[in-house]
Amino acid sequence: MSRIAIVFPPIRVSRDFIDYPYFADLGALQAAAVLRASGFEVDLVDALAMEGATLASHDDDAGHVWLGAPLGKVLARVSPEADAVLVAYTPFHRPPLRDDLLGKLLAGLAAHRPDRPLVLADLYQSGQHVVDVPSREILAAYPEVSALIRYEAEGVLAQVFSDLVRRGRPEEPFATVPEEPPRLDDLPLPAWDLVDLPAYFAFHEAMIRGLGRPHWAFPIDGQSAPILTSRGCPYRCVHCSSNPTARKDGELIAPKTQRRYSPAYLDRLLGDLAARGVRRVHLLDELVNVNERHFDAVLDLVEKHDLRFEIPNGVRADYILPRHVEAMKGRLTTLSVSAESGVQRVVDEVVDKQLDLGAIREAAKLAQKAALPMLVHFMIGLPGETKRDINGTLAFALDLFEETGAFPSVQFATPLPGTRLGAEAKKKGRALPVVSDWGPRFQQAPTIETDAFTEDDLRRFKWTFDQRIGASEGPKKVIMNVTYKCNNRCTFCATGTRTQFDGDLDRQRELLVKYRKLGVTLLDFDGGEPTLNPNLVRLVGFARRIGYERVNVTTNARMSSYEDYAKKLVHSGVTSILTSIHGPDAQTHAQNVGVAEAFDQTVAGVKNFVRLAPPGVELGANITLTKSNHKKLHDVAALVFDLGLRWFNIQFLTPFGRATSSVCPDTSAAAKETMRVIDDFRDRMKIQVINLPFCFMPGYEAFLLGDMLKLERHMLFVNNEEVNLFEYLRERRVKKPVCEACPHEVFCGGFYELEDVPEPTWLIQPEDLVRPIAADVPRPFARP
Repeated sequence: MSRIAIVFPPIRVSRDFIDYPYFADLGALQAAAVLRASGFEVDLVDALAMEGATLASHDDDAGHVWLGAPLGKVLARVSPEADAVLVAYTPFHRPPLRDDLLGKLLAGLAAHRPDRPLVLADLYQSGQHVVDVPSREILAAYPEVSALIRYEAEGVLAQVFSDLVRRGRPEEPFATVPEEPPRLDDLPLPAWDLVDLPAYFAFHEAMIRGLGRPHWAFPIDGQSAPILTSRGCPYRCVHCSSNPTARKDGELIAPKTQRRYSPAYLDRLLGDLAARGVRRVHLLDELVNVNERHFDAVLDLVEKHDLRFEIPNGVRADYILPRHVEAMKGRLTTLSVSAESGVQRVVDEVVDKQLDLGAIREAAKLAQKAALPMLVHFMIGLPGETKRDINGTLAFALDLFEETGAFPSVQFATPLPGTRLGAEAKKKGRALPVVSDWGPRFQQAPTIETDAFTEDDLRRFKWTFDQRIGASEGPKKVIMNVTYKCNNRCTFCATGTRTQFDGDLDRQRELLVKYRKLGVTLLDFDGGEPTLNPNLVRLVGFARRIGYERVNVTTNARMSSYEDYAKKLVHSGVTSILTSIHGPDAQTHAQNVGVAEAFDQTVAGVKNFVRLAPPGVELGANITLTKSNHKKLHDVAALVFDLGLRWFNIQFLTPFGRATSSVCPDTSAAAKETMRVIDDFRDRMKIQVINLPFCFMPGYEAFLLGDMLKLERHMLFVNNEEVNLFEYLRERRVKKPVCEACPHEVFCGGFYELEDVPEPTWLIQPEDLVRPIAADVPRPFARP
């Protein structure tokens, strides 16, 4: 009886890998079962299921990790008595380039037994991406091998190895592309009996620890194993790499089909896995629910064998039925679907997905009702897509998230070699790059440029969307106006027309408790001038005692020109103090704050802060730009730095209260001054720009996070009114035609209108101060 060693090698992957490298050995297990059933003696050497298999990082290989047992240990496990060796070849080996780790394995095997045939096979099982490159290029990269078997190898394995064992190593390497096995039920069950399952499970645990990801949508702990219930997908989506034998050079040459295992086969498979201690199965099908009867049977069987399950490649949204969602509850971690685009024209004409986007919304509602987390996949950067289409996709994804909680995963359209998307890109004159690893390109680096957008455009679209989603996760900061009293009379004040009252201490404490119970840990005390409220220090101390981790006071610092008060404030429990400085000299400052002596007192207060503040209290300055001070912004920045502050907020006007067009500077001119300050001080101070559309400062987007942060901030007014700051300000912003194609449109609120500025309710009655606290919170704090 001939003896065949089947080796699944250790693999090197990007930390931003796609697909499932920790389950890439399934094809090797199937190959072992097929060869064994054909009369061969089989040794399985699985680097992912050996004692010591782990995730390892190397200082000289930043951005990548090595998975599996050490190479030397794997080589040592390959029996010298084996007549031939089959080595698994995966997309993670970055075809057609020579993978260093795989090359060393093959070289080691060849050196040990030069006469022994080595076969490289991708052992395609469906469910993971295929990087389809010419066989001759793979053979050229690995001269050690005798043969290369492409795609689904089960139909030819026995014949290939019989010939190789009989004839020995051929003079010239050859490649074969077999036909797909027509009847999957004729295949034996994967050879899980050859796998050291405790070591396999331990590797998965090590993978989780080593990557350090806080959340896994499709967790691999808890004794997990991969399975397939079908192979292939009948749909023609332009980016898909499934059914590789149905394509040639990216063009379909045969209909795409799906073949399915019978319920009886799957019953035996799941029963075998459950008996071996598996408690969670990952269904790696391209599309598990395309056939209703098949999916019903799969759901019944996982329940029968009491298994949890994951479907990482997702399901078709238009085939999800209420009974399916009910069957998933309690067994599935995340329901995953793909929209690809949020624009129906793109879905139909560009992606060729044959999907009504209404089905995505309906599926999201079903998942929301069942409290089943949902992940929706989108991609941007398709040939035939416009910037306006991209914004349409991002808007659709954001609306779905806000309405149902379905989390959007937005990736760059990536034209893998051999896909229709790759062929389309070439047709449009866009040569595909030679890359060492396609995996990170889905998340990190766009590949496609067209006449409609550049790669840099796509980066900006995705960056903005990622920031927007991060801000949507919930309000993380509360801003409490503790008083409307103020000893300045700023020309731009949003609250200066309101009745001069302090807030009610008891009600303010209630509000702080309310938001703390909701998980908020960041707090800003504002006004008016908060230091005029005699209870400010008590409120700061109370906030810290109930768990607010960071407490800021925004002040004009005039009260802190008195050393005793400054000392009380910096030792009250505050973690930061932001001082408003609106000019580099007394005259400019007075023009903006309406009090001649204010500048000297403010500067004295800052000096007291710098001198008296204990370690850990961050000190900064804030300026609101006006007609009278924007040209002196650089001088203000220099003053701030010279005073010893290392944090500077530059705020453009918001249209409320006294802030009108009569005060507002020319926005473009003020933006240029701001960029000049950033250029000169960015390495010396933390600088943030607030209330400015991105288009005024291209290339400086990272500094314009003020509007983004407002999405997660709630303003608590003196009369106990609660508003979401982003929504509050958005009422006075408008979108213009230029916004439709802007990469920042999904987050930017648009342009402020400073004509006909609304006055906040100026008259507050004493009874308003003690009115009951509302039980709910404004959107978008609480998503449905």
